[in-house]
Amino acid sequence: FTPFSIIDRVAGRTSGWLVATDVGQHQMWVAQEYPITTARSFITSGGLGTMGFGMGAAIGASIAEKRPVVLFTGDGSFGMDLIELATAVTNNIPLLVVVLNNSSLGMVKQSQEIIYKRTSQSKLSRKTDFVKLAEAFGARGFRAASDDELSSALNQAVKLIGRKKPTPCVIECVIDPDEKVSL
Repeated sequence: FTPFSIIDRVAGRTSGWLVATDVGQHQMWVAQEYPITTARSFITSGGLGTMGFGMGAAIGASIAEKRPVVLFTGDGSFGMDLIELATAVTNNIPLLVVVLNNSSLGMVKQSQEIIYKRTSQSKLSRKTDFVKLAEAFGARGFRAASDDELSSALNQAVKLIGRKKPTPCVIECVIDPDEKVSL
C-alpha cells in the first residue's frame, strides 16, 4: 500500500474531478503520479510551502467550477485546515479528502534526514482518529490500510459525494512513515 497505489486507485474513481493538494510529500507524489488531463484542474500552491492551503482551495474550486474535488493532504497539513470541513458539510460540497497519514511532517522529516542526518519535531505522535473527526463534523469517514479497504471506501465515498445533496468524505490512508519522495 504505497502513495502511488493510493493515488492511482483514487484517480481511477475520480476522473473528471478537480484535484487539489495541500503541501508536503503528498503534493509531490500527486504532481508526479496523478493523470492530470484537463487544463486548470490541478489546484496546488506550488513551491510556496503553505501548509493548510488545500481545504480552502478545494472548497473554493468546487464552488467556482460546480464540480467535485478530491483533496490530497497529509496528516500534518490536514491538522492545519480541518476546521474547514465544517464549511464543506454545511454547504454540501462534493469533496473527497484523502489523508495520506505517515504520522509525520513527511517533507520536513525527509529534508532533515538528507541535510542534517537526523530529525527534530517532524515525527508526529498524535492519536487523531480521522474517521471520528470527519463524522464529528457531519462528513463520512473511512480508514484504509490496504488496496481492498481503499476500494471499498472509495465505492462508498463516490456514491455519497455524487448524491443530489453531497456528503463530504474523508479517507485516511495509513502509509509507511519512511516513504520518500523521489527528488
